[in-house]
Amino acid sequence: MKFSEDVYIKAEAELKKRQENAEKLAEMRRKQILNKHPELLEIENIIRNAALEVIKGIGSGKSVNVNALAETNLKAQKQKAELLTKNGYPEDYLEPQYSCKMCNDSGIYNGKLCNCHLEILKKISMNEYSCSSILAVSTFETFDLKYYSAEKDKSLGYSPREYMEASLDFLKSYAETFRPGKSSFFFTGATGLGKTHLSLAVMNRVTENGYSVFYGSADNIIKQMEKERFGRSNGDIEEEIENADLLIIDDLGTEFKTAFSETAVYQIINNAILNGKSMIISSNLSISELEERYGQRVVSRLNSFEVINFIGTDIRQIKK
Repeated sequence: MKFSEDVYIKAEAELKKRQENAEKLAEMRRKQILNKHPELLEIENIIRNAALEVIKGIGSGKSVNVNALAETNLKAQKQKAELLTKNGYPEDYLEPQYSCKMCNDSGIYNGKLCNCHLEILKKISMNEYSCSSILAVSTFETFDLKYYSAEKDKSLGYSPREYMEASLDFLKSYAETFRPGKSSFFFTGATGLGKTHLSLAVMNRVTENGYSVFYGSADNIIKQMEKERFGRSNGDIEEEIENADLLIIDDLGTEFKTAFSETAVYQIINNAILNGKSMIISSNLSISELEERYGQRVVSRLNSFEVINFIGTDIRQIKK
C-alpha cells in the first residue's frame, strides 16, 4: 500500500521521537546508577576500550587477538549485569527500552519497513481524516434506513428502503474485502440521499483495513490543482492521488466550470483508470447530465464503473 509523502514524514518523525525518548531515559538511568555506583564507569571503559582495539586493529591491518578481547568484553558485561542485579535492577536496566524490539524504533527490519512503521503509517493516514467530524459519524452503522420510504414504488417494483438496504450491504462487503484495483463506483442522485455518507463509510472501513484513501470534493481538488499548476501552492495533490489505493471524488459537477476544470476532471479520471486505481465518484448529476457538462470523453471513462442510483427524499428535509 502507498501513503502520501506527508504521512511518511510524520511517521519518521514519530519513530525518531520514540528512539530519542528511549535513549534519553536510558541515559538518565545510567547517570542515576553512576551517582550511586561510580565503579560502573570503570566497567564501561573496559567494554568501550575492547571494542576500540578491535576497530583499530582492523583499520591498521595489524593482527588483533580477537578472542582475548571478546573474553575481556564478556567478563566486563557480566560484571555490569551483576552490579545491576545485586542492587535490585534488571540486567537490561541501562539499555534503551525501545517501543519495538525488532527494529529498535528505526522503522527498518531486515531491509524492509518494520511492522511498527506500517502501523504508524496507517494510524497517521487514518487520523488525517478522522479529525473531520463528518467522517467520524459517517459509518455503515450510522446509515439509517428509516429515512427511506418502505412504500413500494410501482415504477421500480421495490421500495427506496429495500433498494438502499441492498446498496448498503453491497458497499459494506466491498469495503470489507477491498483490495487495490477492485471495481469502481459512480454514485448518482439528488442531494441529501446519502452519497457522501456512504462514500465516507467506505473510506472509514478501507483505511481501518490498512489501505490509503484520497478523499476530496471535486471543487477542492480542482482548486488545489490549479494553485499548484500556477505556482500558488507548493503541494503535490496529483502525487497524493496517484499514491492512494482508493480515490474518492465527491460532488462532481459542483465545481466552477472553466476550461481548466474540464481538462482536470478528465485528466484525474483517465489517469486513475490507466493506473488501475479503484474509484468512487459521486454526483448530483445523471450520466446524461455529466455528458452535457463534460462531453463524451469523460462519460466514456465511466462505462466500467458500477452505477448506484440513490433514491428517496432528501434526508435533511425529513430531519427538520
